[in-house]
Amino acid sequence: MRTLVIVLLTAATTLASGLAAVLAQAPPAPAGGAPANGPAPPVEFTKEFLGDSGNIKRGREVWQARCQFCHGKMAYPGKAPKLDPSRYTPDFVYDRVANGFQGMPPWRHEYSVDQLKSVVAYVLSREFPN
Repeated sequence: MRTLVIVLLTAATTLASGLAAVLAQAPPAPAGGAPANGPAPPVEFTKEFLGDSGNIKRGREVWQARCQFCHGKMAYPGKAPKLDPSRYTPDFVYDRVANGFQGMPPWRHEYSVDQLKSVVAYVLSREFPN
């Protein structure tokens, strides 16, 4: 019995130290270059990018997968505030989506820079149901 307890304690200690080593490592940045720690760096938006139908479509897909749960199917009513894209700049929307704000989580760790920029294109597009 004593040997079994020693074996189990040794295994538990080995697992705990291995887990601690894994947790101490910073998570890798997703494809697209978003940093693992700190705010996402600013990005550049062009009229061509914001108006591109492929970018708007990709942004809508991310919106439907992640954003509409809180912001509502038609942007409102949801758990999160109603969005008013007519008041927003691309940089403002990107900062909120990438870095989060108050109760909204940052999405820079789950999506690439291009995906986040595409969400901006969708939110600022005529297709966005505000």
